[in-house]
Order: sequence, then C-alpha cells, then structure tokens
Amino acid sequence: MSVTLRLMTRNEYHDFYQRYVPDPVMDPRPYRYQREHVERCFDYDLSRREWYPIFGIFDGCERCVGMLSLMRIDSLYHRCEIGIMMVDDSCKGKGYGTDALRQAMMLARERYGIQTLTADTTRGNHRMRHILTKLGFQLTEYVEAAYDMGNRREDRLSFTRTLNENQ
Repeated sequence: MSVTLRLMTRNEYHDFYQRYVPDPVMDPRPYRYQREHVERCFDYDLSRREWYPIFGIFDGCERCVGMLSLMRIDSLYHRCEIGIMMVDDSCKGKGYGTDALRQAMMLARERYGIQTLTADTTRGNHRMRHILTKLGFQLTEYVEAAYDMGNRREDRLSFTRTLNENQ
C-alpha cells in the first residue's frame, strides 16, 4: 500500500483529530476532540514548521490515516528524530507506517539534509519496533521504566539510522 506524505491543511488537521483514537499501548488516557485546543495546536505546529514539520500520511483515497513528524531538525549536525502516529487501529497492519517511514527517510535526507535519524518507542510497541528494525534502524539505548503510562511504566527503546545516498 503506497501512501503520500504532505503538510496538512488546517481542515485536514482538524479532521484527523476528530477521528483520532489513541493507541492504548502508547497512551491509555481517553481523547476527546476540542476544536479550540486543536486550533491552537495547529497554529503552534505551523510556527515551528522549519525545524519540526508534521506531515499527514494519506492513503490512496486521500484519507489522512496518520501523522509523521521530523522533530527538532538540527541543521548543524544533520540529525533529527522521527515520530509517527496512526489515526486509529483500523489503519494499522496495512503497511501505511512502513511506507510513510520509508518515504520520510528520503524526504529527511533530500529536503532537510539529515544524515542521522533517531526514533524512540516503548518496549510494548511491537509494531513500531518491527518497522524500525525492518527499515535498518539499530537499537542504541534501552532505559527501563522510563515512561509513566498512567496505569504502568514502560521501557524506552531508542533507535538510530544513518541515511546515505544508496538506501
């Protein structure tokens, strides 16, 4: 399944959060859409787009199935962190995340000059760990009980991938 990454419009951003259901593996708290809050978040995200762009992940029907962030782009050291979240469980297990991350790796290298990508996830997030490993990321740090998930503590796993011209 091929997806398209592109910067989101205000309406697409609102649509995403109106449909968003958090993954209990990553966030056990319920989510309730609040228009004013999402509006402020979009404006904030827009203000930092140069060094923290957020892209919509769009399926073949142009439906936004997720968001992908290139976080804290460091132009001096040519590195950033990558993050992804899907709108709900119906979008998982279909290859959207893998395809989006693969495209983001090229985008990070070609548009932003990134040479090193990092990604953090939890030990319990098997899907993300699988995708990162499949795409050549290496586990570089393991911190026990680093995240307070409200109803439990989760280990943090940090992965790193060097980008090159021949990926």
